[in-house]
Amino acid sequence: MKKCNIRILLIVMLYCIGLREAVTGVLQLMGLAESLNASYSVTGSFYNPGPYACCLALVFPFALRDANSSDNKLQKLTGWTMALFCAILIPVTMSRTAIAACGIGGIIAMSDRSNLRRLSKGRLLALGIMCVIIAGGIYIVKKNSADGRLLMWKVAVQAAMEVPLTGVGWSDVAGTYGEAQEQYFASGKGSEQEIMVADAPEYVFNEYLQIAIAYGPLAAAGVIVMIAGALMTAINNKVYDFAGSSAGAAVVMFASYPLQFPLFVIAIALVLSGAWLSSASRIIGPASAGIIVVFTCLFLSNNATGDVRSDFAVAHNLHRAHNYRKSNNLLLGMLPHSADPMILNIIAKNYRALGQPDSAEHYLQKSVNRCPNRLYPHYLLMQLYGDSTFFYPVRQRQEARHILNTREKIHSRAIEEMREEASEILGVEE
Repeated sequence: MKKCNIRILLIVMLYCIGLREAVTGVLQLMGLAESLNASYSVTGSFYNPGPYACCLALVFPFALRDANSSDNKLQKLTGWTMALFCAILIPVTMSRTAIAACGIGGIIAMSDRSNLRRLSKGRLLALGIMCVIIAGGIYIVKKNSADGRLLMWKVAVQAAMEVPLTGVGWSDVAGTYGEAQEQYFASGKGSEQEIMVADAPEYVFNEYLQIAIAYGPLAAAGVIVMIAGALMTAINNKVYDFAGSSAGAAVVMFASYPLQFPLFVIAIALVLSGAWLSSASRIIGPASAGIIVVFTCLFLSNNATGDVRSDFAVAHNLHRAHNYRKSNNLLLGMLPHSADPMILNIIAKNYRALGQPDSAEHYLQKSVNRCPNRLYPHYLLMQLYGDSTFFYPVRQRQEARHILNTREKIHSRAIEEMREEASEILGVEE
């Protein structure tokens, strides 16, 4: 009875999180509240709509279960309200991960009432084909984004295999990923599509890989075992709402970055704790829930990252003020914490101004390999090779041709100006 009461308390807490986020999202959608990101209409208390939708998806299995199965009128009304909010807000965000989490979590939450085992082989085949078609449609809608995520996972796996057994630390994941992406493209393995979608992410959009890089592969394996155990425990004990939400959490952690938000970390901990507490064992359930609470507290108190954007702004201002050495001292210290190639570009510009063209070339080549689709480091190399103290006309013309012949990811006036200068170097008429 005591464990049952705790589970009820956990559900209430999850509903409080979900309804608060849902009401905030509706107000933002109606223009009655400001979004935290000017690029999107709905973000809730998050900065991006993706994690926001995934947070709602975590509560959706409880809402669906209560809306269809509860005999308590208040509980049933709460479930229908939350389910309706999810049906309105999640499609608005266009989050594929949240949609998948809702689908999988909802099916598991209602699995005891949907008679899936009684479906004929033909209907199961039709259901499978429909799922494949839906998955293909979701991929096609945002193909470049999906390809970019696949590239991130491929590179992150490479990075996770090369880190020390204890990892590199939470704050150094982005820098480690950036180095791994440099190595990947420098090796010549990248396809044309991968080159086009490559970026400099702050996260690897897969928390299992993020944990593997930060704390080592054993820690990632431990998290997977804990989530899988929570799911199986909840299913075996017929606590289908927690089972569905545990499955949703597994999906969200596979394709998003929920651990970057304290509220989301707490929500996942509530779900997994409730699932484990459904265990018939008087030891396993409470012990597992206790481990989750302890590690959640440790994680929240030790996962702080530095303000890279603010530090970069300071370093950039020092560069503009011609304080090149101090600028580089700051920028070089930022490299382990960020994958942003612009840091490498400014380091190179500082070294060039300090009369160290070899070092400038080194960091520009790193920038080229980190994000091969960006033209700015090629432009800086073109300028460097035209410098009288580091004059390589053949290389200068190679960089100029690259700027003229490479399809840009996002067109801008700055790219037009770079191409005009490249044309002058090659003597090409526009």
